[in-house]
Amino acid sequence: MAIEINEYIEMGRFNSKEAGYYVLEHDAPSPDEQEIIESIPFMQGVYDFSRLLGERVFDNRKLTIKLYRPQTDYEERKRLEQEAKEQLMLNEITSITDSWLDGCHWLGKCTSVNADDDQGRNALTLILTFDCYPFALKDAAGYTDEFDVDYFVDGVDQWTGFFVKGQRTILLINEGVNATSPIITATGKMQLIMEDGESLEIQKGQNQDLFFKLKRGENRLTILGNGHIRFITETEVMM
Repeated sequence: MAIEINEYIEMGRFNSKEAGYYVLEHDAPSPDEQEIIESIPFMQGVYDFSRLLGERVFDNRKLTIKLYRPQTDYEERKRLEQEAKEQLMLNEITSITDSWLDGCHWLGKCTSVNADDDQGRNALTLILTFDCYPFALKDAAGYTDEFDVDYFVDGVDQWTGFFVKGQRTILLINEGVNATSPIITATGKMQLIMEDGESLEIQKGQNQDLFFKLKRGENRLTILGNGHIRFITETEVMM
């Protein structure tokens, strides 16, 4: 009796479960921090400039998955190896679904597919290596009051889309580990006023100002204008 496959990795057209692979090993170590440490002459100790942006900055992380497919004849093993390399290596940076994550996904690319053909056991082992963004990204970030496109999340339940008639004060919660710059879509010209009094002009269509960030936790904003506005964020999680 075959053992049911529960864990899997999916990227583009490649799905390890659908292809009949078992996940034998999963390795996603924490990413290395980008450190800028300087020793200044005639000063005691050292100075760490790594947090000039107010948060720790990390390099990409390496994700390694070991897959195993038993009871597979030689011709099928050759086909599966070629298929995996084609489906994985030709992708650009894209979303990677990993069953090991709960409600999150990786963002990255496959950097290598190494195959080990075991003629004695009629088995194929693949070792997949991915170069990924240091944080996992939440699969969903809220729901909008345009009811035909609303959806639910497993983290903070909140509205991310709002109808505005003149003026409206809203609360957005960034549950990620870092400040994030949202993509803002609006049906008309609006003005966004932050808690510190700074303002941001919003044009009709899609907007993103990399200098405007939602800080970690609660963000109270006032919107002036008329129409519908929506905030699209990618919540970063350290896994």
